[in-house]
Order: sequence, then C-alpha cells, then structure tokens
Amino acid sequence: LWWIKFKMEYFEKILENALFLLIVINPVSKILIINSLIGEGKQFIKNISVKSSYTGLIILIIFAVGGNFILRNIFRINIYSLQIAGGIILFLFGLNALLKGGFGIDETKDKEEIAMITLASMIAGPGTITATISLSAVYGVISVCISIILAVFINFILMIYSIEIGKLLGKNLLGPLVRLTGFFISSIGMNMAFTGIKEFLK
Repeated sequence: LWWIKFKMEYFEKILENALFLLIVINPVSKILIINSLIGEGKQFIKNISVKSSYTGLIILIIFAVGGNFILRNIFRINIYSLQIAGGIILFLFGLNALLKGGFGIDETKDKEEIAMITLASMIAGPGTITATISLSAVYGVISVCISIILAVFINFILMIYSIEIGKLLGKNLLGPLVRLTGFFISSIGMNMAFTGIKEFLK
C-alpha cells in the first residue's frame, strides 16, 4: 500500500501549494476592487474576471515550466535573488494592507486599467511569480502547475461572486479581513526573503 500513501502525500502537497498560492494571489483585494465597480454590471465583472484569470494563469504556468531557464539564461538571475526581492515586495505589499486597510490601488482608474492592475499586481505579480518558480524547483513542474490551476480557478470563482460576497460580509468585516490578509502576506514575504538569504549564504 506504499503507492496509496505516496499518492495521498502527493495530492496533499498539491492542495497545500494551491492554498499557499491562493494566499499570495490574494482574492480579498479583488473582492474590494470589484465591489467598487458594482455600477458597471455583472457582465463587465465577468469579462474582467475571465480576462485577468486566463492571462494570469498562462503567465504563471510559463514561469512554472521555464522560470529557472528564463532567470538564469536570459536575465542571469539566481533563484535566491528572486526570492529575496519577491519576499521584500510581498512584505511591503502586505504591510501596506495591514497598516492602511487597503492594497494601495487607485480604484478611480478606467475599466481597462483596473483589469490590467488585477492581472499584473494580484494574479501574476512579482510575489506570485517568485513563489511559482520556487515551488517548481522543489516539488516539480507538473505538481505546481496543478496547484496553479486550482488556485487561479478558486480565485476566479471568488471574483465572479465578489458582489455577493461583499454584501454578505459587509464593510465592517471586509476591513479587518483585508488587514488579516495583509498580515499573512507579510509573513509569507518574510519567509520567502529569509529562504533566499539562507540559499545565498550556503
């Protein structure tokens, strides 16, 4: 029965990595932004959710598959450098949410810019890309790609139902939830940066 145990451990790790990536992707921030677009209608929300999720998924899978090659052969960057830089970015991003109760995003921009911010900063941002490359190096490309698909899919569902979730939670709960998410993101960033420093000192 060793192979059953191996399969269970394999799927557990996929779920753990998916949860880790989901925290870094940070669905709470998208719920806040999409709730600011409630006047644009459900079709608009669906369109930007599909577009940002699809593009973000492609970018993350590209980095999961060829991230190490891209870093080392094109940009000449070691993985620990990316871990340190990405960790610092994540830490500051989370700290901003923890202290200010927001993610530093201007919600008065036009529709296209909001879609691009959602894509670039929150689905396939520097922290998520760093996490993707780091996880691929440890757990393998196939495992991490499955985790990415799960994380982005869950995030997509939450984006689609952001208005309903916002109404359910209300502003009184969304605020503390943003700060709590910021705390977790800062902690993940610190851990990622320290991992990079340890690799550098080896």
